[in-house]
Amino acid sequence: MKKVTSVMPVGLVVCVGALVGSMAQAASRSGDCWVDIYRGPDYTGAKVRVFGPVEMASLKDLEGADWNDVIESLEVGPAAEVSVYGNENFALPSGPVYHEQEIRSWGGKDENYRSQVATFTAGHKVHHLGEYGLHDQVSALKVRCTN
Repeated sequence: MKKVTSVMPVGLVVCVGALVGSMAQAASRSGDCWVDIYRGPDYTGAKVRVFGPVEMASLKDLEGADWNDVIESLEVGPAAEVSVYGNENFALPSGPVYHEQEIRSWGGKDENYRSQVATFTAGHKVHHLGEYGLHDQVSALKVRCTN
C-alpha cells in the first residue's frame, strides 16, 4: 500500500490562515458582543464601541484617543458581559478599600481613591458610573462574549 502525502505550499497555508482569522474577527465584530462607552453621563458625548472578546489593560490609546478615567456611562451588548476596573492592568488595590461616600462623610477627599471592579451583564445600561464608585475612574476593561 502506497502512503499518499498531501503538500500545500506554505504561502497558501498562511493566506488561508489569515483569511480564516479575518473571518472570525469579522464575525465577532458584527455580532452582539460589545460595549458602548461614553464620555458623558446618560450616553452622551464621544462614544466608542468595543467588540469582544477582548481584555484591555489600558484605555490610554483606544481608537487613537485617551479614554483613561473619562468614561461616565456605558451600554452592554445583548451577548456580552463587561467588567470595568479602576486601575490599569486589572490591578486590584491591596489593603482596605474605602468608599468615596465614606471619605466624603469624614470631610476628606482621597485623590487616589479607586473602586476595585464592577461587572455588568448582557443588555445592562449604566447611565452614570458614579453610582458604582467609578465616576471618571475606569482605566481597564474586559468584554466577554456570552454566546
